[in-house]
Amino acid sequence: MPATVRLCLALGVIPVFVPFREPWRQGIVEHFNDTFDKRFFRAERFRDLGHLVRRLRHFEDFHNTHHRYAALGRATPAELAGRLGFQGRALDPDFRIPEKLPRRGRIEFIRLIRSDRLLHVLGEQILLGRDLVHEYVTAILHVRRGELEVVHGERLVNTLDFVLRD
Repeated sequence: MPATVRLCLALGVIPVFVPFREPWRQGIVEHFNDTFDKRFFRAERFRDLGHLVRRLRHFEDFHNTHHRYAALGRATPAELAGRLGFQGRALDPDFRIPEKLPRRGRIEFIRLIRSDRLLHVLGEQILLGRDLVHEYVTAILHVRRGELEVVHGERLVNTLDFVLRD
């Protein structure tokens, strides 16, 4: 399992994987990536990693106080964080990304079911009913229970044993 998924689970974050070849489902992320690339990463030269890290902090502060997003109600990230009472905090200096998959949390996969009726999750193929052809489902992997729930809208479609391999 990739380090990013292990990191998310260790921190109690739910990783959500959007359908293949549908980057517009992550519009905010893609917009930020474009802003980051054009207004920071390609906008200046960095002497070394330390210089990049120092400049990155300035970019983050500027971005979070000046860039407004429609998905945030035209607010900046800093404005929304203030409204929600969110305060970021640094990780413990001793924190390390786990080598093995934490046995807690969940991972979500949004998938379009095509005419073959197969749900593709982590190299596995699960046959679903005809009523789900050309519909989106969410497969929720409960790591501790080793169970995969397939949900369509509010309806639980299927529950399967699904143990992740490290």
